[in-house]
Amino acid sequence: MSTHPSTTELRTMQLPDLLKELKAQELTVEQLRLGIQQQKEKDTARYRREKKVLAQMKTELQRKRREQLQAPVKNSTVPVSKS
Repeated sequence: MSTHPSTTELRTMQLPDLLKELKAQELTVEQLRLGIQQQKEKDTARYRREKKVLAQMKTELQRKRREQLQAPVKNSTVPVSKS
């Protein structure tokens, strides 16, 4: 059985590492889905668990991207008006 990063591990990951893990998880979920459709895979509970982990990864990715957008830009050359 594969091990998944915990929520705290996901939060401490850098963005490129998180993207790499996300792609691998998407592939796993897709393979399980196809296996279930073709009746080669019997463990539908594993599919649900893997989908849950994928959702957690996507949520963390969105949180990180939102933080990057909201972070103040340092060393900006645009003057700030004081009005």
